[in-house]
Amino acid sequence: MKVLVLEDNESLLELITEELEDMGYEVSSFNDGLDALEHCIDGFDCFILDINVPNVDGISLLKEIRNRDKTTPAIIISANFELENVKKAYSNGCNDFLKKPFYMYELETKIKQLCHLGEEKNLLANYTYNLSSETLFDENKEAVKLTRKERRFISLLIKHENKMTPLEYIEDYVWEGEMTTSVGIRSMIKRLRVKLPDGMIVSQHFGYEIKTF
Repeated sequence: MKVLVLEDNESLLELITEELEDMGYEVSSFNDGLDALEHCIDGFDCFILDINVPNVDGISLLKEIRNRDKTTPAIIISANFELENVKKAYSNGCNDFLKKPFYMYELETKIKQLCHLGEEKNLLANYTYNLSSETLFDENKEAVKLTRKERRFISLLIKHENKMTPLEYIEDYVWEGEMTTSVGIRSMIKRLRVKLPDGMIVSQHFGYEIKTF
């Protein structure tokens, strides 16, 4: 799982990064909002944003993220817990607000809850998918070999369960900021379908959906 952390306090940034990496997360750390803005569509599963940072503040960055991505969990962290600040954070799309100082356990718990980590989803033909390990199991409970892009594609569709996932979301999340084309996306999905039961991945006009139970 990929997490973006924006925090201008170097000591706290280092602590959060180390703790999350120890949990097995892939962390991209920034102390400047403009730098974070340049990378915010690189396929993240969670955003942790301080408000008062140089150049682009955390709320403004969240606005930009929500213009493109309405669903990825975002946690605002701030020492300023005034009501106006909290209202502004939530009105611009944050999922939770954590007041500094906080215990790392609080942050870790919020990430797990918001990202539904550890959940196992039941798919067609008795296949299952573990969101925490990004592992697909067949009807015999054996792991299906998947590429990184294939794992991220399935994870993304499951996070948008029972909804169509738009092509631009797939490009941002699966290709992690790299350029691709609709042909490249279709080619990856064609290869993936060979490994899956018929009907698990459903094509929509502007995206794809996965069938779960």
